[in-house]
Amino acid sequence: MKYDFDTVYNRKGTNSVKYKIHPRYPNVSELIPMWIADMDFKTAPEIVSALREAADEGIFGYTQPDSEYFELLIDWNKKHFDFNIDRNWIVPCEGVMSAIAAAIRALSSDEDSVLILQPVYYPFANVINNNNRRLIVSELKNDGDNYVIDYQDLENKIINNKVKILLFCSPHNPVGRVWDKQEIERVADICLKHNVIIISDEIHSDLVYKKHIPTASLSKKIADNTIALTSVTKTFNLAGIQGANMIVPNERIRALVQSELYAECSSGPDIMSLAAIKAAYRFGDAWLDELLDCLKGNIDFVVSSFVGTRIRAYAPQGTYLMWLDCRALEMCDEELEEFFVRDCGVWMNNGYIFGKGGSGFMRMNIACPRKSLEEAVFRIKSQIKENKCE
Repeated sequence: MKYDFDTVYNRKGTNSVKYKIHPRYPNVSELIPMWIADMDFKTAPEIVSALREAADEGIFGYTQPDSEYFELLIDWNKKHFDFNIDRNWIVPCEGVMSAIAAAIRALSSDEDSVLILQPVYYPFANVINNNNRRLIVSELKNDGDNYVIDYQDLENKIINNKVKILLFCSPHNPVGRVWDKQEIERVADICLKHNVIIISDEIHSDLVYKKHIPTASLSKKIADNTIALTSVTKTFNLAGIQGANMIVPNERIRALVQSELYAECSSGPDIMSLAAIKAAYRFGDAWLDELLDCLKGNIDFVVSSFVGTRIRAYAPQGTYLMWLDCRALEMCDEELEEFFVRDCGVWMNNGYIFGKGGSGFMRMNIACPRKSLEEAVFRIKSQIKENKCE
């Protein structure tokens, strides 16, 4: 391999959120953090070089995206997703969640209903509640092998609550679904039927093991009813660098969202973000290919490692986040956290924070060198045996 996905780096003392002291178990030593969604790999060296060149300029004045920025974004989407984006659709912004908040404010009023499909990325619920909108939940169904959308429940919730916006996670975090074309079309058709605008968070779209279908790529009617959010920050481990894009084909919706961004004095990517983003789109393909091979190997390792235990690991179709079904351990959510953190020394996200359907599950970030992953799995399996959970 050309790139290094094996070296274990010491990230302690770097202001890393991932490696901070656990707030409830501060005395647990040698804790392996596998919770928050950033990777333990260095980003592509071409991106590091671009950042160094920008730093060497020594002048960090006001900056805005140039024509090359938009061309690179358009080319990336055409190449990877066969999605033809018009330059006018692109609204650069600071980050995905702040853009979602702006879109919710621009396209709805206080007490309007916004729907999410849980279990789902927990800041979705926060951004709805914090902006004084009504949180409406349609639960995903677990059919035993996968998670699927309950279309009847989705439509009923939309009708009964006069839902204005669907906040859609595609690919889905934490259950790892990469939605099929037919699934997205059915969701989009329901939304069109009931005048519900789709905000589609597609930040994980590059981190997939099957084809990702951008929601707005399906038809002009669907595109006109969709705001898509994309970013390279998850793809290239740049979460500490701000920068994202809203893709908004509908001119009226775009004007409303831009007006809200202006009102809150929100800016787009800064000078360092632009350097990183452009380098990622220009040079990142080879690094991404090797990353995906590494992640797929890690996923296969975790799935096979837990066969025969009371933990079932779902192989994600996208993201580097694995959804672990721990219900057979017969522990409540508080006991699960205590077991994994205190007994195993492995810090993962508790499933219940993603919604009611996540109770009894854990979310495991497997974007780390295999050596770290092997140690984490060894600890968990050892403690399962020691606690006679088998």
